[in-house]
Amino acid sequence: MTTKNALSSLGLGGDGDEVAAITDVEKAFGVQLNYSEATGWETAGDVFESLKRVLPTEVLVEPDLWQRFAVAISGETGADPERVSPETSLLEAGKVSGWLIALIIIVFLTITAWVTSSI
Repeated sequence: MTTKNALSSLGLGGDGDEVAAITDVEKAFGVQLNYSEATGWETAGDVFESLKRVLPTEVLVEPDLWQRFAVAISGETGADPERVSPETSLLEAGKVSGWLIALIIIVFLTITAWVTSSI
């Protein structure tokens, strides 16, 4: 999965695009990630590992799993999914700290899930 000329960052950073990126991943795979793991999401690989924990076994063995994930997580920023690697940082350097991004993701997506399930 490590790619030549891998991106150092997806360029997410505090303006809501991080929430949209996670939502895009969830929609692409029809799952809900465990938001309690968000505090450990520093790289694309971290989110991918969380994704794999909620995917059905038959999806885990699909040969294009990483490519589908890379397209979903990079769509919000327009980053080249072919250059997304597990080491690609979610945050643009110097924008916002990781714990703040995790807090934003956890709060927003938890509220969204709660509202959706209440309807």
